[in-house]
Amino acid sequence: MGLSETIIAAIIGAGATMATAIFQLIRNRAPSDVRPRKKRLRSLFATVALMIGCIVGGYAWSSLRTVSATEQMRSTLQTEFTRQFAALAVHQATHTRSGSAESLLQLPPCRAATPADEDSVATCTENDVQTVALCAALPAAAQRNQMQVMARVQRPDSSWQKGDAGSGALGDLHVEEAQTAPPGAPEPSACVNVANWSVEDMLMVRLVVDFTLAAAPTQPAAASITAALQ
Repeated sequence: MGLSETIIAAIIGAGATMATAIFQLIRNRAPSDVRPRKKRLRSLFATVALMIGCIVGGYAWSSLRTVSATEQMRSTLQTEFTRQFAALAVHQATHTRSGSAESLLQLPPCRAATPADEDSVATCTENDVQTVALCAALPAAAQRNQMQVMARVQRPDSSWQKGDAGSGALGDLHVEEAQTAPPGAPEPSACVNVANWSVEDMLMVRLVVDFTLAAAPTQPAAASITAALQ
């Protein structure tokens, strides 16, 4: 079984004390009439002083070794934490996380005004259409990359038409990127203004926003651990 440095120091101190005491006991076995009284008292005081010195010296050496071991362990831990946080910072800088947010909306047909001529076809105007803001909620630290708008007529055989947020139109769907989020929109969010110009078909509109999550700062965490080790 391994012994700690504290126990070894105590054993050394105890051994030195016992050796000194045995030496003095052997020396004091001489008859009292052979040695003067002052010399016997002097030897006794010297023995006590040596015993106290050995105890104090052993304890001091043990305390010194304990403090030295603690400082060494603290230095090792601090170096290791610094290395790990540096590696984490490099990993976050070179490995960004990405994702996408989606939102879906159903737009009814435009209510066009009835034409004066019965032979004319009713069409929508800017006064007839209703513009709606379609928003996708994003994480707090997200950086927006691309906004894609999809639209399809609500029929079983219809397919999605795709275009960018600034494409202007996807068939009967008019698209315009919103400069600011409307009241009630999640924060942060990405929004587009859409309007259905069809007088017959209901449209399904889908907004897909690709984003990248910014790397989280590591300095505050590293500083807190360093402070805890001090």
